[in-house]
Parts: sequence; structure tokens; C-alpha cells
Amino acid sequence: MARASPSPDPNWAFVPRFRVVRVGEERKGLRLEEIFWAVLKDMAHKHDVSVGDIVRRCEERLEPRGNLSSALRVEAARHLQAELHSARQRTGLKAVTNQVLACPTPCFALSEDRRLIAHNPPFIAFVQSRLSRLPLSTTVQGVRLSLDVQFSELIEKLRIEGSGPATVGFVIGVDDQLIRGRLNAVLAPLVERDAIIGFVLPA
Repeated sequence: MARASPSPDPNWAFVPRFRVVRVGEERKGLRLEEIFWAVLKDMAHKHDVSVGDIVRRCEERLEPRGNLSSALRVEAARHLQAELHSARQRTGLKAVTNQVLACPTPCFALSEDRRLIAHNPPFIAFVQSRLSRLPLSTTVQGVRLSLDVQFSELIEKLRIEGSGPATVGFVIGVDDQLIRGRLNAVLAPLVERDAIIGFVLPA
């Protein structure tokens, strides 16, 4: 996605900016809103080309008497649309579930309402092996799970760039029985709500 620099002006994206771009051996003056310059710069970085190369390609596809600035805006919008489609394929509950199931050790996903939204068979086996008076048919429906930190504080910490996984304590409850342990938490790839993926650490 476009890596726009922070601006004190909340309307920075709408500000038109005139810039001179080298296109081959020529220099072209173009006026675009700042948000489109940011997206074009991101496109150039992603494809290891210059903004001028993108301008040249748009110009080559342009109909006679076509508007180059409009064509560049469309090119930027198409780039963002493709990025959004790609992001949607890598996020969502299905992506979270697949990541949890791929883990060979006890693993689960916990949403902000403290509901288990995904878990793997080793997690159920972990619960069954540590609690007495527990039938082997136990499912996740009867499992309560809480963390030893506020969920919102954990999410905030995990969102810090370069922070890596966070190690926190947890408590699992089934009826009146409890399991205590520690886990490594990472952000779950969900957009519509906050959630973590928890990897249970060996005792």
C-alpha cells in the first residue's frame, strides 16, 4: 500500500502538487493530488522502476488527446485495488484457521471478546491431558480462556513495529478446573476485529 509520509494537515491527500518527472529523455510537468503521487511512488518502489517509467507506460496506452493525469489516477486506483484483493486473500478467518491448523503444537486464536475462534487438535489434546474428570469427547465449546494482561494492551504492544511475539500467561478453565501456562502471542491476520494467535509454550 502507499507509504505516505505523515502530515500535520489532515487533508494532505487532496492537496494538488505540480511536479516535473523525467520520462525517458523528456521532462514532463504533471499536477496530481498528493495521494496519487504517494501511490505512484509506492508502485515504482514495488516494481523497481521510476515514477517516470510508470508515466511513460500510461502515456503509451493513452488514446489520442487522452488526459495523462486522469490515466495516472486510474493506474494508481488499479494498483490499490490489486493490493486490496491480495490483502483480502491473506487475511480473514479462513487464513487464521489455516495458520492455527498448520502449527504442530497446541495453538489457538482468541478474539477481543475472549472467544476461541480457531484451534488445532494438539490444543484440545493439551487441555484433555492436563485436566482430570474430563471426557475425551471434550470440545472447545466448554473451554474458557483468559490472559494475564488486558487484551487491548496486548494488541497495542503487538502493533508496535518490530516488537515481535509477546510472551504472556494464560488460564484455561473447564467447569471448575484450571490450567495455567504461558504462550507466545502474535496478531492474527484479521481486519474486521482484533484477535491474537497463541502458541502454547512447553511447561
